[in-house]
Amino acid sequence: MAIPFGQPPAFMGYVGFVRLQAGTIDAHVASGGQTTHGDYVFRALSADINVTQEITKPDLVDSRYDRTAYQLGPKLVDGSVNFPVVYEVNSGSTETLFEIMYRYAVTRKSNGLLSDFDLDVKYATTLDANAATFTYKNCMVNSFNFTVAQSDIVQCTVEIVGRNRETVNLTDPANLICDPGTAGGFGTTRVVTWNDARVQLDSVNDNFSIGGEYVRSFNMTINNDVERFFTLNAELFPQAIAPRKREITGEVVLMGRHNLLGTAALSNQLNCNADGSVSFGYVTPSTGLDCSETTFNTVLPNTVFEIETMSLVNDIFESTVNYHSLPAAGINVCDPLLENIGTANFTYV
Repeated sequence: MAIPFGQPPAFMGYVGFVRLQAGTIDAHVASGGQTTHGDYVFRALSADINVTQEITKPDLVDSRYDRTAYQLGPKLVDGSVNFPVVYEVNSGSTETLFEIMYRYAVTRKSNGLLSDFDLDVKYATTLDANAATFTYKNCMVNSFNFTVAQSDIVQCTVEIVGRNRETVNLTDPANLICDPGTAGGFGTTRVVTWNDARVQLDSVNDNFSIGGEYVRSFNMTINNDVERFFTLNAELFPQAIAPRKREITGEVVLMGRHNLLGTAALSNQLNCNADGSVSFGYVTPSTGLDCSETTFNTVLPNTVFEIETMSLVNDIFESTVNYHSLPAAGINVCDPLLENIGTANFTYV
């Protein structure tokens, strides 16, 4: 039997890419103005952005023992990109990709919405029989995760929710070594590793400041609880997407147990407010090279620490502490997640 498109080759995925299109992040008045950026290609560890649609078969009484009708569900654009934090700053931008995505995750506009962005995704070589290049439109950051563990790299995972998808012809990213004037290209950069990361837990009321020398691993998640809203717009894609109240949580694994932190958590009922804080980020090596804009750090205020959990194992003794940050930001009220960028004061450097 003849194959209409010829014998299919093996389409290798390494020629694919995920690219953030140039855009603007709008902030409400109290948090300053806008942040603009150029195109950025994710150096992704994994990416699974897709359109999904559920097809169901209702259980009808119709004189047949087979199901005889099916219905289409909504078309849902979502997925995540997991990437290592790197020191690169692209042409046309002043922040790293990590900071740009952080700002997309936390910056609310004057109407309470997040700024949206478009993502270009190429899955493999594009031929007539293998159309695999798309732009995912009007995406918002549903959740943002920062994580680092001893002897490992600093990673970020961004979960996105989009409105729709368009099939497009994408231009491959340029290489700055060959074409240094092309925005969105990239050369070689170093991955941020655990020795570059900084973490610190503080409390004035409970009189402790715990530096990274106690920390085995750390993670922080910002959840915007983005929801889709459908109307009778003759489309299966949503009419709009919008974030709800955000939630900021995380986990710290300590080497051993820190008595002051454990005692503070056991005494939460004695406090009428939360004055704890979590500072995290990473530093730029003092090499004299052109990477002065790549340091990132911030402070999560109003943090409440849970009582630690511990277990007996024939290995290193560790304790795990979960925490919750409640910054109390609002429209025309300063947002500490933006105002505190670059303000962390790490005692253990």
